[in-house]
Amino acid sequence: MYTAIIEIPKDSDRRIHLSFDKSSFVDLGPIKEHVPVNNGIMPVHYGFIDDTINKKEGDEVDVIVFSNKSYKTGDKVEIEILGILKRQDGDDKIIARDDTVSNDVFETLPKNEHELIVNFLGYKSSIIEIGLKDHALEYLKNSISK
Repeated sequence: MYTAIIEIPKDSDRRIHLSFDKSSFVDLGPIKEHVPVNNGIMPVHYGFIDDTINKKEGDEVDVIVFSNKSYKTGDKVEIEILGILKRQDGDDKIIARDDTVSNDVFETLPKNEHELIVNFLGYKSSIIEIGLKDHALEYLKNSISK
């Protein structure tokens, strides 16, 4: 199991990220100033996977978390890895779920919700591949920071 730390809860319109010194979360303003898709409203819980490093970016590996629960910034969530959204710029996003949704949650999303997530997270850099669980786990294995 992996642990996700939620930075931006689903339906939030704020860009919230862990500070560089990892001591607190910082509100960087409205999402829509950087991602106008969905009027800047986050369509899924967004955060990072604890104890990982995206070597291309130099910070934690990003994750989207499907859940029927409401989370807030800073919440720790036990997740199961489902896949990976590979972006052209290397700022890849792991696809995960908590225990309130099924394993096939991403594949069974209505087409419009699936497209919204791909367009939202691919706005700044195109999603070039949606990888399977095995690809995501291999990526994480190479990203462990401890």
